[in-house]
Amino acid sequence: MDITQKIAIATADILKESYDHVVETHAVQIDATRKEFEGDYTVVIFPYLRALKMKPEEAGNALGDQLLAAVPEIEAFNVIKGFLNLSLSAAYWSAALASISADEHWLKRGKSGGLSLVEYSSPNTNKPLHLGHLRNNFLGHSVSLIKEFAGNEVIKTQIINDRGVHICKSMLAWKMHGKGETPTSAGIKGDKLVGKYYVMYDEHLRAQVKKLVVEGRSEEEAKKEAPLSKMVQDMLLKWEQGDPETIALWRMMNGWVYEGFDATYARMGVSFDKLNHESETYLKGKDIVKVGLEKGIFFTKDDGSVWVNLEADGLDQKLLLRADGTTVYMTQDIGTAAQRQEDYPSLKQIIYTVGDEQDYHFKVLFLILEKLGYDWAPACRHLSYGMVDLPSGKMKSREGTVVDADDLMAEVVEAAKTSSEEKGKLDEMEQEEQGQLFEMLGIGALKFYLLRVDPRKRMMFDPEESVSLNGDTGPFVQYTHARCKAVLRKAEEFQCGAPESLSEKERQLLRALMQFRTVMNGAAEEMNPSAVASYCLDLAKMYNQFYHDLPILKAVDEEVKGFRLALTKLTAETLATSMGLLGIQVPERM
Repeated sequence: MDITQKIAIATADILKESYDHVVETHAVQIDATRKEFEGDYTVVIFPYLRALKMKPEEAGNALGDQLLAAVPEIEAFNVIKGFLNLSLSAAYWSAALASISADEHWLKRGKSGGLSLVEYSSPNTNKPLHLGHLRNNFLGHSVSLIKEFAGNEVIKTQIINDRGVHICKSMLAWKMHGKGETPTSAGIKGDKLVGKYYVMYDEHLRAQVKKLVVEGRSEEEAKKEAPLSKMVQDMLLKWEQGDPETIALWRMMNGWVYEGFDATYARMGVSFDKLNHESETYLKGKDIVKVGLEKGIFFTKDDGSVWVNLEADGLDQKLLLRADGTTVYMTQDIGTAAQRQEDYPSLKQIIYTVGDEQDYHFKVLFLILEKLGYDWAPACRHLSYGMVDLPSGKMKSREGTVVDADDLMAEVVEAAKTSSEEKGKLDEMEQEEQGQLFEMLGIGALKFYLLRVDPRKRMMFDPEESVSLNGDTGPFVQYTHARCKAVLRKAEEFQCGAPESLSEKERQLLRALMQFRTVMNGAAEEMNPSAVASYCLDLAKMYNQFYHDLPILKAVDEEVKGFRLALTKLTAETLATSMGLLGIQVPERM
């Protein structure tokens, strides 16, 4: 039984037997004692003052005396106003460390929970991946790992947006200006080549719009009347009608992009179990919309376009099919959701990792799915996250003002190499091992930087801070793990000791280690990797304080030495597991 549960039961029993006051065990509030006070756990006694008919200090002392007698693990207490701070015995902590260290399941995944599907990345095949995609991928992949660790079966997936107006823009620009250029002939990755033509299309379109505005059109009219706009719409219609030439061009350019994406994903360290393509699921969505139209859930406007009216639900009217019969994102998402439930009938939860700019889109999607009668619709969740801004402003792919994912990853790995070489501790490492270390540190720094911020918060990307290998960073945690392993390599075989007394640094570190499962389960429930990142930072800081303040290998007493080595071993294992749930590897030495 967990010690806090034991204290809660004893507190409820004392309140009932001594004061005739009934309290449910789960209602007894027990927190970790705040750092500025002495103690391990704190019982909040304010709720019981009226029943005890005592002042806070008097009630705390009375309850403390009775808990001291009822719970053998409690060795002392103090009262600060309405807070009863309890100190547990060294024997309890030694037994707890020995128990956790011997528990082969403590750092392993749980066994409860149903099947969840987590969607992330979901790029458009008209441009390379950028900084925003990095946050999306790292977030979605980490949430998958955390939920899996908590006991869920998880399917990692993405919907590849491989069709639509945006895809046709790159295709049209290449057709008009490409002169047969390929990734091989250009000497660049396929996704970057296609992205070049996406930017080129926008440049030519803006020139046409500017000319029409000078001639007297409004900007909105100019965008609609621009020859390129009409040509793109015509290409989209040809694609949906299966025009052989258009389909062949689409397949060729998408193939270039997929090869580029695969290389980027490999360096990111993310993967997928299942891929969906918009070019396939949009047809299913189209059929579902037609069924909804027949049932009166949707309606047709005079121009032939199909809509859903959600005004009675506090939303607005939403387009589902254009007048020319072509589809929109909502149509595709309806079809994809239905397809996933058909593929995985036991699915309990669908999680969409998409920026908060799409909050409204997902409210509409989930409501439409409910109106269509899908009983699994309430299981859908939007893992909404804040966008990534640059000091110069918002990123815009069509204007080419983005931080390229490949370039950024190369930059942080180079920064890790420079920083490590300056410290001069790599002499004993082979060149290959050094290269692996630089990659581990650089990609780890980037992942940690993007995951340490609460997903719901918009974040500013600071290039200098992102490549810093000092401070509250991933490399700081990685270094702490390597420090633990260095201590353990120097130690002979040991057993967990049982000292007669413990320092506050030892207690603090062990309390944090014992919070591991609670933190991981909470992060899974909240779908929040930043909670794991914060835990890693706190644990690393506590261990380094412990390491600097207390002798480990040179401890005079063998029981103390064994206890501190066991703390070191569990810290290393916990950091490795926790960082692994962020998708970050930790080195054995640095």
